[in-house]
Amino acid sequence: MASPLARPEGPGADAVLPDAGAVRTAGDAVLPAADGALRAPSADSSLALSGAAATSAELAPELAPTSPPVSPVPTVPARRPVRLRRPAPPAVEPDRRPRGTARTRALRALVEERRFASVLAGMKHEAFPGTLGGRTALRLVFAAPFVAIAILLEVVGVPAGISANSLLVARAATVDWTGAGAAWIGDLYPPITGVIAAVTPGGAFGLSLVGALCAGIVVHAMVELMVQRGFHPSTVTALTLALVANPLFFFMATENLPAFLGIALFGLAMTDVVRFVTYRNTQSGFRAGILLMLATLTDPNGLLYATAAVLTVPFLTHGRHQVGVHRAHALVLVFPTLSALAALMFVQWSFGGDPLGAFRSALDYDPSRWLIFDALFTTPFGLLLLAPVASGWLMSAVVRRPAGGIIATLLLASVLLGFVIGTIPENSAGNTFLLVTLAAIALVPPSTALPRIALANVMALLQLAIAIAAALQRDVVVAWLATVLRSIGLV
Repeated sequence: MASPLARPEGPGADAVLPDAGAVRTAGDAVLPAADGALRAPSADSSLALSGAAATSAELAPELAPTSPPVSPVPTVPARRPVRLRRPAPPAVEPDRRPRGTARTRALRALVEERRFASVLAGMKHEAFPGTLGGRTALRLVFAAPFVAIAILLEVVGVPAGISANSLLVARAATVDWTGAGAAWIGDLYPPITGVIAAVTPGGAFGLSLVGALCAGIVVHAMVELMVQRGFHPSTVTALTLALVANPLFFFMATENLPAFLGIALFGLAMTDVVRFVTYRNTQSGFRAGILLMLATLTDPNGLLYATAAVLTVPFLTHGRHQVGVHRAHALVLVFPTLSALAALMFVQWSFGGDPLGAFRSALDYDPSRWLIFDALFTTPFGLLLLAPVASGWLMSAVVRRPAGGIIATLLLASVLLGFVIGTIPENSAGNTFLLVTLAAIALVPPSTALPRIALANVMALLQLAIAIAAALQRDVVVAWLATVLRSIGLV
């Protein structure tokens, strides 16, 4: 006997009747038949359905289905993708919850993290101007006054003993460049400016033109930095005038190439130090270390400037409460300089047997120069030498960043120590002013409050007045300025 669940196949499927004893209801009989009919070939579908209906009516006419059959293949509606949820963090045990000082430090670190993230988000990194041609044109515009001064001084003639470039050219002329050894490194330390003096035609005049072109690049770099950091246009103008519109900047750019390049490289390095320590920009840290190394290999006093920059790192705000961060920052900044000096000492030891020979040739220690410290607070020149440092501390108080005053004090100490040990020549002038001004541009944060903007502008103009007064108190600068005025017919 055929089972009611069996599915008949073939053209005679509609003639097969299910067993009445196995069928409990008519609905149970209809569904297997209908299911079998629906699965039959399409040619006999109508016959199968009619046969199934007739069979059901003959068995139980009163139980014949009155409603239309339901489709056995339901349509599945499209389901929206289910969003995965991250599991909740495990609950902190009561005995492991930070309390007291530890919790305060954690909250303070979180606040500083968000604050510096917002500052970094507001800082622009686009070049100014946006095209290479625009940047080149702006650099040439900034360099044009310095080139004009260098040409006028070459026509009129610079008095003897004023130009440090003449001393560098005379020293480069005594070096034996035909030897097979590396003795020239010790004879012409620092090596970068010594090589520049050897390959630049025109002697001291050629070095003046090199310094004039570098001055245009430095001024553009400072303006670009202030624009990127979002300084107010009035503050950009005031700080640029404080840096450039004084005789000290012109004198150093055209007459003392080693000191000018060393100070300029230090200023550019300080901008990257701030980005590295404050904004966690690792690339800026590597770039700052390389710039400090170049400053050391360019200016005999560059090693002291690099030391001052590294000592300033703990006083910058970010990472103040994190263990080991200051040492890591200092190591990144000082590693290129120490590597270059170690390589230099190894070369001197290999070829000359004296690892410190290069440094001895650059030093000219004179114990009588310590007497200058007695005159710092008693002469107008000493007070004007301290004035940029006092201005740096005042500006640091205005913008609430003590690192500015600390770096100004360290830079003054490096300049005075360099004068005593002979790494800064006696005819040099303006070192402290340029160092403090470049450090102020790098460290002063931008502000949107009008009172603070006005105070920063006033301090910048005060720095300009200090620079002009200091230039008039320096005999070498007064003689140089008289030569410039005479060349243009004003004297």
